[in-house]
Amino acid sequence: MEDKLEKSIDRAISLLKTPKEYEKYISIKLSPPSGCCCSDCLPETWQAVNEFITPCGPVGHEGDALIEKDGNRFVLESHEGGPEIIFLFELIKKSADCLKSIIELITVFVKACSQEKRKQLTRIKISKRQIIKGKIEEENMIEIDIPISKDTQKQFEGIIKRTINKNHNKKSSRPLTDLGEKKS
Repeated sequence: MEDKLEKSIDRAISLLKTPKEYEKYISIKLSPPSGCCCSDCLPETWQAVNEFITPCGPVGHEGDALIEKDGNRFVLESHEGGPEIIFLFELIKKSADCLKSIIELITVFVKACSQEKRKQLTRIKISKRQIIKGKIEEENMIEIDIPISKDTQKQFEGIIKRTINKNHNKKSSRPLTDLGEKKS
């Protein structure tokens, strides 16, 4: 098992107070092609993120926080290599709104990156990481040019929904129709 992902899941388990079953967690990682994404290097971005997650934060330099939005729970970590969102897959199955909250958080981060005064990122890679049968599986979902257009935002939202839905369909016979939007 990759030590860093295992440590991130361990912190999420501690904050979420959920079972220590590594294969039940998903990590969504946002990474720049190079450079640092910490709060010292991207202060305006992390300020926007902390405002979005209020009252759950703030996430400090290389810190983490349990995010509770609209009854949904997941963990946000700050790393030099970019933020990481960790959640228990079962929570997504129970609440499509949880995925919507995660997508909103990613959108806040990506949009805020273009507002930085000191250092602007030009691209962000979004990937999904999981531990399956004791090994890391990483799926690069999309690379986004910054600033983000509305079309690109819709594209990455769709990719994240399909990726999680694909994971869901492997584990359950009950399909999630449109994750992130309530069924009428």
